[in-house]
Amino acid sequence: MSLVLNTNISSLQAQNNLTKSSSQLSTATEDLSSGLKVNSAADNAAGFAIATRFQTQIGGLGQASENASDAINLSQTAGSALTQITSNLQSVRDLAVQSANGTYQASDRAAINTSVQQYLSEITRIANQTSFNGTNVLNGSTSQLSFQIGANVGQSINVQLGQGVTAGQVGQISEVSTGNLSGAFVTAAGASGGTLSLSGLSITGADGTSYTFTGNVTASSAQDVADDINAAGINGVSAAVNANGGINLYSSGKLSVNGATVTGSAGSAAAGFTTFTTAATGFGATAGAGLPATGAAYTDGEALTASGSLQGGDVLTVDDANQLISRIDAALTTVSNFSSTLGAVQNRFQSTIATVSAQQTNLTASQSSIQDTDFAAETAQLSQAQVLQQAGISVLATANSVPQQILKLLQ
Repeated sequence: MSLVLNTNISSLQAQNNLTKSSSQLSTATEDLSSGLKVNSAADNAAGFAIATRFQTQIGGLGQASENASDAINLSQTAGSALTQITSNLQSVRDLAVQSANGTYQASDRAAINTSVQQYLSEITRIANQTSFNGTNVLNGSTSQLSFQIGANVGQSINVQLGQGVTAGQVGQISEVSTGNLSGAFVTAAGASGGTLSLSGLSITGADGTSYTFTGNVTASSAQDVADDINAAGINGVSAAVNANGGINLYSSGKLSVNGATVTGSAGSAAAGFTTFTTAATGFGATAGAGLPATGAAYTDGEALTASGSLQGGDVLTVDDANQLISRIDAALTTVSNFSSTLGAVQNRFQSTIATVSAQQTNLTASQSSIQDTDFAAETAQLSQAQVLQQAGISVLATANSVPQQILKLLQ
């Protein structure tokens, strides 16, 4: 090897290696102090981009889980209020059943009605004042709310809140009434003992299922007629004797008598149903004094306005009490269905939280494998870099001393 003065190759090589070991030591120190092996895009360009995307998803999923928790809290708030409304509806129903008892006088029913009106007012107050973060959830003013339950656009669940439960928004029923049926229960000679045939009478209830009386079904009083209809078990339909001596039919939904349909839409009137008819088409009377022969129309019927709500309901008469009982039953069905929907929504959001949590955990694990420092491996790298740096410094010092040997040649 030549001994030269201007160029110290050994020193240059030692400097290069020392630079490398110093860089390794600096990297190891940074990784250990930050806990990350990818501190910038320069460390691992592809890994940095992937880890950044993972972090975006992880953050979004974390917020989505909180959103789902908010939705559960909203549902619980509404559910608690619905429980109180149900309790008030049950109290009103109990009072209506009490008022329907014939032993009470008008003054007694007026006293009972005072309590009824307070309960109805409380139902409306609860519905109007139940809110979550300023959003009313029970009076129908909010049609639906959308909850973001994912990290990306479109990952949402809609909760329907359009059903209001104030006294003016529940209790819609369909109602049909007859006039006095007493003339159907006399013989041709005008004596008692006449019968009314229900054979052929067809009634369609709330779920659209029809029931038609067949065979020799007869009634000897208006109460018998009501009892026969109630015993038929037509879904959502009930019957009661009214103050005129006729029959009131109530339905929590659709009501059709011999094909003439009355719906529960507010303000609607009986759709063309103006009479019950005799045996040929249903609800017939046997021939009697002043009555048509079997098979002809029996015209002592009258259609009443259908629908309405709990608002304005009272128990001042037996008919009013019976009507209110039917309206309460319809309202209870509405409220219980609303409560069931909210309960199902809560379960759905609980499932969403569990799913989002699992996704978040898996993404975090993937991000960690790319970005986090393996302290065992990095500590070994640190030790190696420290030894190489110390050795490099020593070797560089030796290399730098080589030109001094030229002086000895010149002595």
